[in-house]
Order: sequence, then C-alpha cells, then structure tokens
Amino acid sequence: MAVMELQSWLLYHLVAVTDCNQVMQSAATVGGGAYPAGSSGSRARDLGLRAQKKLLGRVVSTGAGRSLLIDDATTSLLDNLYKLMERSAKTNPGLDKKQPEKVLKNIVKLSIKVGLLQRNQQLGPSDEKKLAEIRTSLRAVAMAVVSFYELEFSFDKAYLVKSLERCRGAVQVLIKPHLTDKSQDRCDQVFDFLGHPEFMESVFRQDSELRPVLGLLVNDINKALDAGHL
Repeated sequence: MAVMELQSWLLYHLVAVTDCNQVMQSAATVGGGAYPAGSSGSRARDLGLRAQKKLLGRVVSTGAGRSLLIDDATTSLLDNLYKLMERSAKTNPGLDKKQPEKVLKNIVKLSIKVGLLQRNQQLGPSDEKKLAEIRTSLRAVAMAVVSFYELEFSFDKAYLVKSLERCRGAVQVLIKPHLTDKSQDRCDQVFDFLGHPEFMESVFRQDSELRPVLGLLVNDINKALDAGHL
C-alpha cells in the first residue's frame, strides 16, 4: 500500500501543489539539522521546507515558489510511507538502507519542481492531458492498495507492478520536456524502490510487522478518496 499510496498522494501532490496561503505558516520551523529520533516534528515537512528554501533561491527574481508547501495531509502520508520504507530496508538485505531517505527527498523535490512549473504557467494544454493521465492512474492505484489491505490474500504483485509502471511512465512523459535528466533519474529511483519485490512482499504479506503502519497509510488514502483529491 505504501507503494501505491506514495504514488497516489505523492504524485497527486506532484500535480496539484499547496495553496499559496499555507506556506508561511511553517516558515519558522525550517532548520538545517538532522531529524531527531522521537521528535514530534515531521521529516516530510522538514525536507519540504529545506528543499523549498534551496529551490526558491534560484527563482526568487520571479517570486514563484514562495507559496509552495507540503500540506498536513500529504505530510502524514509521506511520513508514514517513510516509516514503511525505513523499517522494510532494515530487515531486508536486498534493500539499500540509504534509499528511504533518498526516495522521500526525491518525492519532495519533484513535487516542488512541478509545482513551480504550474505556478509559472510553463505547462501547456498537452501537459494538462498528461496530468489527467497521472490522476487517473493514481486513483486506480489508490483503490487497489485499499483493497489489498482490507481484503485478506488479495495482494496481486503483478497488478501492482503494472500499475506502478503506468504511473512512472505518466510522470516521466510529463517532466521530460521541462526538467533535467537528474529529475528523471529521481523519478526512477522512487519507483524502483517502491516496486522492489522485497519491499512489496514485506509490506503486503498478511503476517507483516509493517501492517499497522500500512493501516495508517490506507487511512490517509481513504481520506483523500473521500475528499475527491484522488
């Protein structure tokens, strides 16, 4: 679920970034230090704010990006996704323990960059069709993830992999004309980890120790579906 979840909200937010007025609320929380264990803060929000700070320095002359921020709902989703990735990587030798942090950072960076493209009106009519394709694929992924969690023994790895690849392709088609090869690599790193067989098995098997966290992600995705965000 983490997998699709991430996609669903990550990429949904990759498509519709936060409202301008939400940014300044957390400006005072920006810090350069590490995310402390047991802290009541949010890793996703911290990364989002630091990434904004760095990116906005490059576009300050246009004023774009000052209003970019990851909202509370997306923050909850990304934080729970990070917990799933981190715990899975610690217990599966086939997973790189450094990747969860990189994946989260890549999600935040891609979200902000696409948001900047939107706010600078650099996305044309053809891009709107691409965004619609991302939304459609994400909704399908989100609903499948909910089913995998709520219905015992319903996990279909082949379907999940196919769905993730559809989402990866849709995102790549959108960003390729506008962003650098490095951004395309970031996108691949995200989907490569989420679609890794060991990660999916550790998250979706019925006796998984990660099931409580997966449940939190499913709760987030259900809220997004109910609110019409997916």
